[in-house]
Amino acid sequence: MSSKKKAAAAKKINANQKAASATSSVLSAEKNRFLLPILFALAVIPLTVHMVILRVDPNETLCLGSTLYADLFSQSKAQLILLTGAVLLLLSIFQYKTFFKKRSGILTAYLAAGGVFVLFTLISAAFSQYSSLAFWGSHDRAEGALVLCCYFLLLFYAMYAYKSERDSRNIIIALGIVVTVSSAVGLFQYFGHDLLMTDFGKALAIAPWDRSRVTDMGLLSSSGRLYGTFYHWDYAGSFAAVTVPIFLLLALHAKNLRARLALWGMELLSVWILLGSTSRAGIVGVFFALIFGIIFFGRMIKKHWKISCSAFLLLIAATTGINLFSHGVLFSRIPSLLQDAAGIFQSSSETDSRSQLPIKGISAKDHSIVIVMQNNDTLNATLKDSMLLLKDNSNQTVSVETKNGESRITDPRFQQIAFGMTKMGLSKDSMGIAVSIEGQPQFFFRMDEENHFHMTNASGTIDIDSLETPPTFGFKGKEKLGSARGYIWSRALPMVPQHLLLGAGPDTFELYFPQNDLWGKYLAYGTANMQVDKPHNLYLQILLGEGGIALLAFLTIIILYLVDSFRLYALKKKYYKNQIYGAAFCLGIVGYLFAGLFNDSVVSVAPVFWIILGVGIAVNFQNHKQLPRKDSL
Repeated sequence: MSSKKKAAAAKKINANQKAASATSSVLSAEKNRFLLPILFALAVIPLTVHMVILRVDPNETLCLGSTLYADLFSQSKAQLILLTGAVLLLLSIFQYKTFFKKRSGILTAYLAAGGVFVLFTLISAAFSQYSSLAFWGSHDRAEGALVLCCYFLLLFYAMYAYKSERDSRNIIIALGIVVTVSSAVGLFQYFGHDLLMTDFGKALAIAPWDRSRVTDMGLLSSSGRLYGTFYHWDYAGSFAAVTVPIFLLLALHAKNLRARLALWGMELLSVWILLGSTSRAGIVGVFFALIFGIIFFGRMIKKHWKISCSAFLLLIAATTGINLFSHGVLFSRIPSLLQDAAGIFQSSSETDSRSQLPIKGISAKDHSIVIVMQNNDTLNATLKDSMLLLKDNSNQTVSVETKNGESRITDPRFQQIAFGMTKMGLSKDSMGIAVSIEGQPQFFFRMDEENHFHMTNASGTIDIDSLETPPTFGFKGKEKLGSARGYIWSRALPMVPQHLLLGAGPDTFELYFPQNDLWGKYLAYGTANMQVDKPHNLYLQILLGEGGIALLAFLTIIILYLVDSFRLYALKKKYYKNQIYGAAFCLGIVGYLFAGLFNDSVVSVAPVFWIILGVGIAVNFQNHKQLPRKDSL
């Protein structure tokens, strides 16, 4: 090519760049009113805390042991999600021609995969044995099919409402509001002063007409951990897995001082939420997001290694300082994370796991409760004249002392055992026997009209006919891995073939899980009375809830997005402003997805994920179509 032609081509490229820059600047200056519902959902829903007293779905009543439930975190968020979803649907319908101008093959693929997910989510709920619960969600999770459909409305509306880099900044501001408020609330929680437990907090969270009905908040308030407004510290970790990589990348590429200070401040607060929650799932999510970040920016890191090392050392120094301030509590969960990771690859013990428990067996036989110790000593508790008569396997009376309404055995062979009376039934109008082992109630028995004993759940509403171990898959001897996730997965995986196509229905896991597996729970949790209501795995949750086809549709969206992002942002020599936004959103999504290996989807955090995913898709679409600009952050 001649020098004149090269010069002409260069002028044409510069002219196109200026035109694109001017167009983008105009777009950035315009206020995008269509994005307001998304900003509201992102900034308000995760922070919403309001007491909702609801009548429990009849399908859950017996499991819960109550007809009423007071929920502080999930129901109010779900109501806002449904309200926001309705608004987005109406806006999409009335502004269809103006709104849906973006057209491309990849956006069509996202729409198709999302449509499949929504369709099979609704079909799963309709054909579920517990359809009302599947549509509206359980009492304390509230993530039924209707809420799941609203998630996809958030995703697709964000895809089409996004217009410019100004929208990216507004998304970051909304995300920063959640980080700031949650970290401040979490600070008080961490030091044992939960604001929600104060009179001021109760006045904000509970309506005046409901305050007299609430006697116990039952929160997770304990020093050394925080959960913000996310219901549980695990979910605070999932939120941090999104925000830590986003704010880190934006802070590293900020050009002016004000942006640097604001973004580094949000990054440190996000790290505080991550470490203060002590969520190992969040740590895993951030770790893999950083790995992806190193791959994305490998060439730039190598070129600017001094700046990269300085930023890394700054983060290490900040987190180490916070850990020292907390007397080592922040890093306390990391050794157990490494231990669990190593435990996955270690061979399990061939010995019977139940041999680790204090007792070998317990059962009800007519008027007696029979307890067998590990050394085969047997204790028989027989009801006689409204009193429990205790004898061993030699028919010798076992000595007992009664104190504070609880009978405690003084015989050294059975000193770990204690019996106490407890109220049972939905109305708590009947009495039963609680068998405590090592000071903790573990097994419960109700009495019928003929004074026969029957083993039940803790509320006395469901009889337990057998303590046989249910079907299991994997994790033998490793049930305690990941805070008993090994136990949950080993019992949940055998449920997959039965629900492979359509699932059992969203938010119905609790009703299908083998809750009568008291031995397994006792071994994994240290208590036989744990009510398992979720699989602690995002992908297993979708598979068992909405079915395999819905899971494939979800994974299609994720794979399309990650591959598209990798093609756009990986291993480039130079990045422009909107590319940095796109890469940051992608790393936040990666963090959430890896945290999802150990955490579930919940209404406290899922809206953040779906909105960021939708905005990330829109930014990718814009980066494909627009020429890059050199504006500073």
